[in-house]
Amino acid sequence: MKHLKSIFFAFILISLATSCKKEKLDSKSVFTDTQIEQNDLDKYIYKNLTQPYNIQILYKYVDRESDLNYHLVPAPYEGSVRMTKLLIYLGLEPYDKVTGSKQFIRSYFPKLLNYIGTVAVRNNGTVVLGTAESGTKITMYNLINLNATNGNSPSFLNTYYFKTIHHEFQHILNQTKPFPSNFREITGTKYVDDAWNTVYTTTGAAVADGFVSPYASKSGEEDFAELFSFYVTRSQADFDAILNSTGSTAAGRTIVNTKLNVVKNYMKGEWAIDMDVLRQEMLTRFANLSSFDQTTLN
Repeated sequence: MKHLKSIFFAFILISLATSCKKEKLDSKSVFTDTQIEQNDLDKYIYKNLTQPYNIQILYKYVDRESDLNYHLVPAPYEGSVRMTKLLIYLGLEPYDKVTGSKQFIRSYFPKLLNYIGTVAVRNNGTVVLGTAESGTKITMYNLINLNATNGNSPSFLNTYYFKTIHHEFQHILNQTKPFPSNFREITGTKYVDDAWNTVYTTTGAAVADGFVSPYASKSGEEDFAELFSFYVTRSQADFDAILNSTGSTAAGRTIVNTKLNVVKNYMKGEWAIDMDVLRQEMLTRFANLSSFDQTTLN
């Protein structure tokens, strides 16, 4: 037994001596530099969005920034280039023009835009065209279909992108400066929450009850944002065509226009933005789409 103890203690002493021996460390770090070299789009985003507006774009799919409840695919590079240039042309610069500087957008526009290739489809079958989160982020979908043809179609661009961008931006403005509480009283108890797509199956039916679209009937907040985004992205003729959709009524049109005046007064009084001037700037830019370069990055 004494012999075994001697061997055991000797082993411990050898182990301690070995562990305390100084080792020569490799001067090369085990942590590698993971910085990815910037491509032309990365550089364009930094120069034309991050520096002047403090806005970042995620066009390479990042799962933690995406809604995992949907089956989504990354945005293609071409669609991302077009969306970035069109975002500046149709989403930001019109506000620069009517406010006189980039400061309005820099102060209030979301700081992060996330591009997704496909649309997101809810369980009820409706399609998500864009989402806003806490006034800091907008996610845009369906960039897989943004090509040379669709990129020159005001109807396509409004349906899938810019009506949504202006809608979500309006929510952010409302969070900063709430719209008048009496706006909801104009419609009364007709807001239907998530049943909007089953209660109002056509635009005409929605207009008949005083909503510019079925989705506007979801809540006062959505009603306000829908009125703003529909108005500034469409000509008066197109807006009137919506209000005169099959099934609409004169009484419903009166309600829509009454609420529209509240939206206009809010934008003018709280933000010093004339919606008619903003709309004309938008329409001028839509008319010049054919001469707008959507692919050159400089």
